[in-house]
Amino acid sequence: MKRYVMIFICSMSIFMCASSESGSLNFSIPKGITLPEVRIKDFDIKAISLRDIDFQFDIEIINPYPIGIRLEKVEFKVDIDKNELFKTTTPSGFKIKANGSAVTPLLLNLEYAKVIHIVKDYNNKEYLVCDISGKLSIPLPKIPGLPKTFSFPFTVSKKIPAIRPSVAVHNFKVTAPSKAEIQEAIRKAGKNLNADKVVGLLGNLISGKKVDVKKIGLSDLDLKLKVNFDLKLKNNARAKLFFNKLNYDFSINNEKVFRGDTSKTQMAGDTLIVSVANELSSKSLGKGVLRIFKERKGLFKIKGETFINLPADIKKTPLRLSFDEGGNFGL
Repeated sequence: MKRYVMIFICSMSIFMCASSESGSLNFSIPKGITLPEVRIKDFDIKAISLRDIDFQFDIEIINPYPIGIRLEKVEFKVDIDKNELFKTTTPSGFKIKANGSAVTPLLLNLEYAKVIHIVKDYNNKEYLVCDISGKLSIPLPKIPGLPKTFSFPFTVSKKIPAIRPSVAVHNFKVTAPSKAEIQEAIRKAGKNLNADKVVGLLGNLISGKKVDVKKIGLSDLDLKLKVNFDLKLKNNARAKLFFNKLNYDFSINNEKVFRGDTSKTQMAGDTLIVSVANELSSKSLGKGVLRIFKERKGLFKIKGETFINLPADIKKTPLRLSFDEGGNFGL
């Protein structure tokens, strides 16, 4: 949404209200004296994750004076569905050169966990109305007739999707390489290992039996264990979350094991299922990864990004969705 507000040359007969170091006061502007021109060029959702959302304000300031000025601070008051979420003041220090203009982006972050606490029936909401009001404070040059500080008030509004996610890994399965693949890995490594023995030991390892990994010689071989699982994403509020592709890094027990992307997605009721197929190198079998075979459970973490589409009145272009989720899973 764009909102243009221009402050023009004021004559002796026009009165304006601005803030000063001692508070608000009324003053008249002498003829020929100008104030800065300010406009919000753009206000939009910059990025979103399953846990928070970023807004960006692009603010243009035109400096009519022969010396530089600066944007000192920005005050924000945020309401969600008419409920106050928070107030904050952000120092800026952004400078505008003499007789010049410049645009500065300002970011504002909202955490969904805090929104949930103030909105009744959050789970029944599909979208929420976010109203942001505040003012920009600009110290002015010492010119007779000017206040010490010029304040520009603003109000903007944007709908945001209601998100309360649960993310889980299901159907986690590890498959050992075939005997032919093991023989080829042994040949490439130039090692004198028995392929049948490696097949048996790998099978025992994956099934949870106690195995001395050093005896298999995995550190000498680059064997590819196939990993398949379903990542299930459910939004416990009513906003529809769907994406076609996910780029990801996957960790097990805090050990990064592989990265990749997948476009295998489908909806099952209100749950998005993302099917992942990748390979785990035997050289990546650290203590944390080996523990899942023995304990038959572990911790997962998946980080990445994708793009989602929101209604055109909220965001006309696809919006980047950051993904940083984790939890428990079992074999």
